Amino acid sequence: MSVDTIITRIREEADKEIRIIRSEETCDISHIRAQAEQKAEEAYNHRMAEGHREIRQYIASEQSRARIEAKRLVRKTREDIINECFKEVSVHLKEIRKKDEYPALFENLIRECVQNLGKSDILVQVHSDDRSLAETVMKKVNSEGFSIRISDDSIDTNGGVICIRISDNVSIDNTFETRVTRMEREMISIASQILFQNGES
Repeated sequence: MSVDTIITRIREEADKEIRIIRSEETCDISHIRAQAEQKAEEAYNHRMAEGHREIRQYIASEQSRARIEAKRLVRKTREDIINECFKEVSVHLKEIRKKDEYPALFENLIRECVQNLGKSDILVQVHSDDRSLAETVMKKVNSEGFSIRISDDSIDTNGGVICIRISDNVSIDNTFETRVTRMEREMISIASQILFQNGES
């Protein structure tokens, strides 16, 4: 075999090796690029999923906040309406002494007191405007076996009485203001049922 033949074979084998090496390099680069693209796509998908999750959380949070605010506004509106109702009641009570039904109501308030305090000596405190009415009621009640007398001290009230059992100083406050306060919770419940029958309690 000649030297030229040997050199030619060596060159061919060298070229072949070079082609193999370059082919492997190309494969490696393609593989690396494919891996990089896959990782980039995975990162993108992950970030998009995170973004969608954050958006859902934000929407849920805003909806919850809106519901809470709506309930607060509804509750405040109801409270304002009920407060207006109580203001009207207060105005009515200030004028009730002038009403035709007041004498009968006044007498019932005194009778309720004496029925609870019993047939003992009872002192009745009234507004100065009610003194004449109280004396009339006192005569009727005392004729039934009770013992009440009108106090010299008047009370500041829109109507009603305070009765005191003299023997042990037990008292019953049957003024309109105190009775309204005692019944306020029940009245609020009743007013809410009347005004907001189909609404949330």
